[in-house]
Amino acid sequence: MKQDVLNFRFENKKDFYVTSKNSLAFELIQKWPNWNNQFFFLYGPSKCGKTTMCKIWQKKSKAIFLDKKKIEEFFNNTYKKDSNLHNNWILDNVDFFLKKKNDEKLLNFINIMKEKKNSFFLMTSKVPPRQLSTKINDLLSRILDSLVVQVHEPDNLLLAKIIKKYLEEREIKIDKKKIDYLTNRIERSYQFAIKIAKKIDSKSLESHSNISFRFLKKIL
Repeated sequence: MKQDVLNFRFENKKDFYVTSKNSLAFELIQKWPNWNNQFFFLYGPSKCGKTTMCKIWQKKSKAIFLDKKKIEEFFNNTYKKDSNLHNNWILDNVDFFLKKKNDEKLLNFINIMKEKKNSFFLMTSKVPPRQLSTKINDLLSRILDSLVVQVHEPDNLLLAKIIKKYLEEREIKIDKKKIDYLTNRIERSYQFAIKIAKKIDSKSLESHSNISFRFLKKIL
């Protein structure tokens, strides 16, 4: 736990935070295109940073975000720009996509990717592959063949460290009791921790206020 809290960094000046909770997934994205698998399946709870990592990879790989409409256009060959099989692809929230009864479409899409072997496919989900809602065994088998990596949600200690580090980098001091007050009341996500820290930063500059409990109550 101590290592989780102490070893993290902000990346790309976009407030993306790398910790032991998400470092494996992040490092693999950074290593692209030197992946040993054509398919990458990333799973973890809501707001743990999966979509942010998709966007980082999209920028690196020029990948295209898929949805039901894009896949249908792909098979109908009506979306000429995206029907080039040399493109890379992203399907965020594949578990939600499958709940809409798109199993067969996704299986066919993956089969084409596997046959051509000239593009990469990143999928994300709140649940691991074996918990996906599909009755098509071939689809489950294809997904299980992916490089599967889990991303964990941050705990209170990590949220506290993120808030403190963000504020310290802006020369704003805040003591442990006040950080504990925040972490016990905010949504448990990386994004929300940074949102709160940014709000403290901006509001304290606007009002020239000290970081008191009263001030934090107003922020919340």
